[in-house]
Amino acid sequence: MHLLLPPSESKSLGGRGRPLRRRTPDAGPLGRSRAAALGALTQLVAGDPGQAAEALLLPAGVATAALAANAAVLDSPTTPALHRYTGTVYEGFAVSSLGAEEQRLAGRSTWIFSGLFGVVRGDEPVPAYRVPAKAVLPGLGVASTFWRPVLADALRLLLRRDLIVDLRSTDYAAMWRPPATMAERVVGVRVLSPLPGGGHAVISYNSKHAKGRLAAALVRRAVGGKPVRTADDVAQAWIECGGTDCGAGPSGGLDLYSA
Repeated sequence: MHLLLPPSESKSLGGRGRPLRRRTPDAGPLGRSRAAALGALTQLVAGDPGQAAEALLLPAGVATAALAANAAVLDSPTTPALHRYTGTVYEGFAVSSLGAEEQRLAGRSTWIFSGLFGVVRGDEPVPAYRVPAKAVLPGLGVASTFWRPVLADALRLLLRRDLIVDLRSTDYAAMWRPPATMAERVVGVRVLSPLPGGGHAVISYNSKHAKGRLAAALVRRAVGGKPVRTADDVAQAWIECGGTDCGAGPSGGLDLYSA
């Protein structure tokens, strides 16, 4: 299985891995584009801080720290992506609480979309940085638009087989739309929470946390020898992790209901 996740603006600091500058250049399908994005970011943060913060959509309260992290992106230590990102999705995923075999599968199975790196596997070492999908990088334009054609080619190779469970947010879903040839393997997920006045809707925090819990449940299910091959398997994992109901969602996806 493949679990597609958004990144998070919040990230852990530090790490024990070698910095990007000391690693062998990426020769894979994303290598040249990542080098271009890193070069554009380096150029941006070397200029006027106010303009850089504006281009990177950084709120005033985090701009100084985020610009410092971006300026050091080639020389700061790295850590696996699933331990770097710390936002609500990753709180729900709680990778550190999984068993050793579950953590290994999580690292191999998750693909985290990124304004700077395009997409990273869960066990891929990454530095601290802050480059959202809507950031504007010099010479490249809006990050998500720059990555779209790159990922269209790369993900055909990286996601060649098995079920794809799409847990991304809107901004990062726009970076890659599964082609028709892959559509039958893709299960898009919405999490709907009850509203005080009745009915259900997507509530941001609840949805993100629940998607993280679902990702962990799917990993546990696979390690436990249960199938993760169909939308019905995803629905069963949702019930197993505390979900209340499931139904058909837009474009053949799943709507998952929480308490």
